[in-house]
Amino acid sequence: MDNTITLYSKVKIILKRYFEALNMEQRVVVPQYDPYYKPKWITIILLFIATFITTSIAGSNGGGSILAIIINGLPFSLSLLAILFAHEMGHYITARYFGVIATPPYFIPFPSLIGTMGAIIRIKSPIPDKRVLLYIGAMGPIAGFIISCIVIIAGLMQSSVQPLPQLTGDSLVPIFGDSLLFSFFVKIIIGTIPQGYDVYLSPLAWAGWIGFLVTSLNLMPIGQLDGSHVLYALFGEKQRYAGWLFFGIICILTFLWVGWLIWIILTVSLLMIGHPYIPDGQPLTPTEKIMGYLCIIIFIFTFIPIPVVIS
Repeated sequence: MDNTITLYSKVKIILKRYFEALNMEQRVVVPQYDPYYKPKWITIILLFIATFITTSIAGSNGGGSILAIIINGLPFSLSLLAILFAHEMGHYITARYFGVIATPPYFIPFPSLIGTMGAIIRIKSPIPDKRVLLYIGAMGPIAGFIISCIVIIAGLMQSSVQPLPQLTGDSLVPIFGDSLLFSFFVKIIIGTIPQGYDVYLSPLAWAGWIGFLVTSLNLMPIGQLDGSHVLYALFGEKQRYAGWLFFGIICILTFLWVGWLIWIILTVSLLMIGHPYIPDGQPLTPTEKIMGYLCIIIFIFTFIPIPVVIS
């Protein structure tokens, strides 16, 4: 009996500490200060070149040689890299402007449907206050969103409406979902899509679609994602309520798209729900609050509940 009580107490303590970790209740400013940081330019450049190659191959319709394949994929590759570069440089330039040490963007090559897992920067010194946090968190998504809109508008003008392929018993056809804003652009630029037809996206439009997806994923209000930065800057530790609410939403959405399971695993093991403690600092001005609310609006209008289904 005593052993059972002891085991129960230990489990209870472990769960309590894990829940506190999910909520980031330890008032610790992260990341730790790294005054001796120097960019690893060789690694950064090699990763960018590798990502350029993998995204070019992913966006290519083929060719007689590797060089021809890469050249064929340039419209997609350059568009997607421009979106990712704008997003990460929005973070980087803002961080450096406020004296926060940050790495240049690290692009992540990954042989796949789009050829990359995105790009990241790492913050190497503590963020001094919530005002700076807001600017660093918001500037990336806003910059990436603007470039995505430009790419989508240009790309939809090059896209075409074609009949859906006839399905056979063993055929699998991926059908990609649309965000509210992407659907609006399709309606304005292409018009109403007849039943049995769909928009076949040009390489630019496909890159813009991915740009919207990347923007919305980064603006999710959990852990140390951009959306959590913005909400924490606006509302402080109340951010965790939005974090738990959205975590519950993606748990439900997992039944509709299994890909959300990856984000659930990342959240409970790495990202966490709450945001690390950041000092208050100067109150946000009305204009700065509007910038934060704009990010929330961008998230709502670019979010895709079911990014892809296999029909």
